[in-house]
Amino acid sequence: MELPFWKNFINTAQKTPRLFIIIALTLIILGFIPLYHPSYVTYIVNHHLLHAKCDIFRGKWVPNPDAPYYTNTTCLEIYDFQNCMKHGRPDTEFMKWRWKPKGCELPIFNPHQFLNMMRNKSLAFVGDSVGRNQMQSLMCLLSQVYKFRFENSKVEVVVDMIETYLLVLKFIVTC
Repeated sequence: MELPFWKNFINTAQKTPRLFIIIALTLIILGFIPLYHPSYVTYIVNHHLLHAKCDIFRGKWVPNPDAPYYTNTTCLEIYDFQNCMKHGRPDTEFMKWRWKPKGCELPIFNPHQFLNMMRNKSLAFVGDSVGRNQMQSLMCLLSQVYKFRFENSKVEVVVDMIETYLLVLKFIVTC
Protein backbone atom coordinates (compact mmCIF):
# COMPACT_ATOMS: atom_id res chain seq x y z
CA MET A 1 0.00 0.00 0.00
CA GLU A 2 1.33 3.41 -1.01
CA LEU A 3 0.62 6.46 1.09
CA PRO A 4 -0.50 9.58 -0.85
CA PHE A 5 1.57 11.78 1.44
CA TRP A 6 4.77 9.87 0.60
CA LYS A 7 4.12 10.15 -3.15
CA ASN A 8 3.66 13.95 -2.90
CA PHE A 9 6.76 14.22 -0.72
CA ILE A 10 8.91 12.40 -3.32
CA ASN A 11 7.58 14.59 -6.17
CA THR A 12 8.26 17.73 -4.13
CA ALA A 13 11.74 16.54 -3.20
CA GLN A 14 12.55 15.99 -6.89
CA LYS A 15 11.31 19.48 -7.81
CA THR A 16 13.13 21.24 -4.97
CA PRO A 17 16.62 21.35 -6.58
CA ARG A 18 15.13 22.68 -9.80
CA LEU A 19 13.17 25.36 -7.93
CA PHE A 20 16.24 26.30 -5.89
CA ILE A 21 18.34 26.71 -9.06
CA ILE A 22 15.67 28.90 -10.70
CA ILE A 23 15.43 31.14 -7.62
CA ALA A 24 19.23 31.37 -7.29
CA LEU A 25 19.67 32.30 -10.97
CA THR A 26 16.91 34.90 -10.73
CA LEU A 27 18.56 36.52 -7.71
CA ILE A 28 21.96 36.54 -9.42
CA ILE A 29 20.53 38.15 -12.57
CA LEU A 30 18.62 40.75 -10.53
CA GLY A 31 21.82 41.52 -8.65
CA PHE A 32 23.41 42.79 -11.85
CA ILE A 33 20.54 45.12 -12.78
CA PRO A 34 21.00 48.63 -11.36
CA LEU A 35 17.95 49.10 -9.15
CA TYR A 36 18.85 52.54 -7.88
CA HIS A 37 18.50 56.18 -8.76
CA PRO A 38 22.03 57.53 -9.51
CA SER A 39 21.56 60.86 -7.70
CA TYR A 40 20.23 59.06 -4.62
CA VAL A 41 23.25 56.73 -4.60
CA THR A 42 25.52 59.77 -4.92
CA TYR A 43 23.71 61.36 -1.99
CA ILE A 44 24.10 58.21 0.14
CA VAL A 45 27.80 57.90 -0.71
CA ASN A 46 28.46 61.59 -0.03
CA HIS A 47 26.42 61.45 3.17
CA HIS A 48 28.37 58.41 4.35
CA LEU A 49 31.73 60.04 3.56
CA LEU A 50 30.76 63.29 5.27
CA HIS A 51 28.89 61.74 8.19
CA ALA A 52 31.95 61.40 10.39
CA LYS A 53 32.92 65.07 10.13
CA CYS A 54 29.63 66.84 9.33
CA ASP A 55 27.54 68.24 12.18
CA ILE A 56 24.40 69.96 10.89
CA PHE A 57 23.49 71.08 14.42
CA ARG A 58 26.67 73.10 14.86
CA GLY A 59 27.79 75.76 12.47
CA LYS A 60 27.20 79.38 11.66
CA TRP A 61 25.17 81.68 9.46
CA VAL A 62 27.21 82.89 6.50
CA PRO A 63 26.42 85.43 3.76
CA ASN A 64 24.78 83.98 0.66
CA PRO A 65 24.98 86.37 -2.31
CA ASP A 66 22.77 84.06 -4.44
CA ALA A 67 19.82 84.33 -2.04
CA PRO A 68 16.93 84.76 -1.84
CA TYR A 69 15.60 81.95 -4.01
CA TYR A 70 12.10 83.44 -3.88
CA THR A 71 10.50 86.69 -2.73
CA ASN A 72 7.02 87.95 -2.00
CA THR A 73 6.73 88.95 -5.67
CA THR A 74 7.94 85.65 -7.13
CA CYS A 75 5.99 83.29 -4.87
CA LEU A 76 2.21 83.42 -4.57
CA GLU A 77 2.29 81.13 -1.52
CA ILE A 78 3.36 84.08 0.67
CA TYR A 79 0.04 85.38 1.93
CA ASP A 80 -0.68 89.07 2.34
CA PHE A 81 -0.54 88.97 6.14
CA GLN A 82 2.92 87.33 5.94
CA ASN A 83 4.33 89.81 3.45
CA CYS A 84 6.98 91.78 5.37
CA MET A 85 8.01 93.86 2.34
CA LYS A 86 4.46 94.96 1.63
CA HIS A 87 3.97 95.96 5.27
CA GLY A 88 7.03 98.18 5.44
CA ARG A 89 10.17 96.13 6.11
CA PRO A 90 12.76 98.22 4.22
CA ASP A 91 15.75 95.86 4.08
CA THR A 92 16.27 92.55 2.30
CA GLU A 93 19.66 91.67 3.77
CA PHE A 94 18.08 89.30 6.30
CA MET A 95 17.17 87.00 3.38
CA LYS A 96 20.76 86.69 2.15
CA TRP A 97 22.13 84.22 4.68
CA ARG A 98 22.47 80.45 4.75
CA TRP A 99 23.35 77.88 7.40
CA LYS A 100 26.87 76.43 7.09
CA PRO A 101 27.17 73.26 9.18
CA LYS A 102 30.47 72.49 10.86
CA GLY A 103 32.61 70.28 8.62
CA CYS A 104 30.50 70.19 5.46
CA GLU A 105 28.39 72.10 2.95
CA LEU A 106 24.65 71.82 2.50
CA PRO A 107 23.71 71.46 -1.16
CA ILE A 108 21.57 74.15 -2.75
CA PHE A 109 17.96 72.97 -3.09
CA ASN A 110 17.25 71.68 -6.59
CA PRO A 111 13.49 71.52 -7.28
CA HIS A 112 13.86 69.14 -10.25
CA GLN A 113 15.98 66.72 -8.22
CA PHE A 114 13.57 66.91 -5.28
CA LEU A 115 10.55 66.21 -7.49
CA ASN A 116 12.34 63.30 -9.17
CA MET A 117 13.26 61.80 -5.80
CA MET A 118 9.69 62.27 -4.54
CA ARG A 119 8.05 60.84 -7.67
CA ASN A 120 4.96 58.74 -6.81
CA LYS A 121 5.17 59.67 -3.13
CA SER A 122 3.20 61.75 -0.64
CA LEU A 123 4.55 64.37 1.72
CA ALA A 124 2.52 65.69 4.64
CA PHE A 125 3.16 68.66 6.90
CA VAL A 126 1.19 68.30 10.11
CA GLY A 127 1.21 71.09 12.64
CA ASP A 128 0.51 74.71 13.33
CA SER A 129 1.72 77.89 11.67
CA VAL A 130 5.35 76.69 11.78
CA GLY A 131 4.40 73.62 9.75
CA ARG A 132 2.43 75.84 7.39
CA ASN A 133 5.49 78.08 6.94
CA GLN A 134 7.67 75.06 6.15
CA MET A 135 5.17 73.83 3.59
CA GLN A 136 4.88 77.30 2.04
CA SER A 137 8.66 77.59 1.82
CA LEU A 138 8.85 74.24 0.03
CA MET A 139 6.04 75.30 -2.29
CA CYS A 140 7.86 78.57 -3.04
CA LEU A 141 11.02 76.63 -3.89
CA LEU A 142 9.04 74.20 -6.06
CA SER A 143 7.13 77.04 -7.73
CA GLN A 144 10.29 77.72 -9.75
CA VAL A 145 9.29 74.68 -11.82
CA TYR A 146 5.61 74.10 -10.92
CA LYS A 147 2.63 76.43 -10.43
CA PHE A 148 0.29 75.45 -7.61
CA ARG A 149 -3.47 75.62 -8.08
CA PHE A 150 -4.69 77.45 -5.02
CA GLU A 151 -4.48 80.86 -3.38
CA ASN A 152 -6.23 80.98 -0.01
CA SER A 153 -4.90 82.53 3.18
CA LYS A 154 -7.38 80.60 5.33
CA VAL A 155 -6.43 77.15 4.11
CA GLU A 156 -6.55 74.55 6.87
CA VAL A 157 -6.13 71.48 4.73
CA VAL A 158 -4.12 71.71 1.55
CA VAL A 159 -3.92 68.83 -0.86
CA ASP A 160 -2.19 69.48 -4.14
CA MET A 161 -1.16 66.93 -6.71
CA ILE A 162 1.85 67.65 -8.86
CA GLU A 163 0.72 65.59 -11.83
CA THR A 164 4.05 65.44 -13.63
CA TYR A 165 5.69 63.72 -10.69
CA LEU A 166 2.63 62.24 -8.95
CA LEU A 167 3.74 63.93 -5.72
CA VAL A 168 1.00 64.76 -3.24
CA LEU A 169 1.61 67.64 -0.80
CA LYS A 170 -0.65 67.83 2.25
CA PHE A 171 -0.89 70.22 5.16
CA ILE A 172 -3.14 69.50 8.11
CA VAL A 173 -3.59 71.99 10.95
CA THR A 174 -3.46 70.28 14.34
CA CYS A 175 -4.43 73.18 16.57
